[in-house]
Amino acid sequence: MTRIVDDILQTLLDRDPPGQEIHREVDEYGDIIVTEHKQYRMLRFDELYEQSKVSMRAPASPIHHYIKAMLMAIAWREEGDVLLLGLGGGSLLRALHAYDPERRLDVVELRSRVLAVARSYFTLPEAGCVNYHIDDAGRYLRRVPMRRYGFIFSDLYSAFSMSPQQGTEAFLERCRDALCDGGWLVLNYLEMPHSQTLLYHALYRVFTDVFFCETGSGNVVIYASYATNAYRLQALQTQALRLSRDGVAEVGHLARYLTRL
Repeated sequence: MTRIVDDILQTLLDRDPPGQEIHREVDEYGDIIVTEHKQYRMLRFDELYEQSKVSMRAPASPIHHYIKAMLMAIAWREEGDVLLLGLGGGSLLRALHAYDPERRLDVVELRSRVLAVARSYFTLPEAGCVNYHIDDAGRYLRRVPMRRYGFIFSDLYSAFSMSPQQGTEAFLERCRDALCDGGWLVLNYLEMPHSQTLLYHALYRVFTDVFFCETGSGNVVIYASYATNAYRLQALQTQALRLSRDGVAEVGHLARYLTRL
């Protein structure tokens, strides 16, 4: 019952009325819409779904629960550059940069106009350690030196669906090859991959440790690592709680739902 109540409350908290439209343009992939409601600013690629949401009073504090769930992974490893695949409005990027302003962040976004709009309306960090790349995620990964990153965060979505490449074994292999030993791939996924699915078996063919967190808003965040020494679930949950104590993000209730796949 507690989980059901959490899910209902989170759905209500995550969603605001569409708000007043303050910007709209169209590129080769579709609409790019910016709206405002109270202190919140939202990025949309259609009239229904929020791609990103920011409080203009606290831009570095993530709002959507799937962003908070993705952010949990930074508690599990102290070092390593970060690769973000998919920018949107930059919610995860702002939180990561606020957490460690010196850490190198490479950001790959397919749509150049999404980057331009995010820079204009969503207070993206402009620092020497933050590097923006206009490219396809898969193509970028093919050029990355091996064992480069401590974290890869993948959030590849269009207006209505997840990018198909995000669920392929070839994509997972490229991410693994770009990670340091013990590094983490963090995927924002549509649903939990059950044991009969191709993704489930692909994850365990490519990685040694796989965990997931159901966020209560329809998304499932998957955490995958190729590590010499296996990770322990309880240790990961305890480490994630540190982010709440440090004021990085309120993830305590989400850490309870972290589970080995």
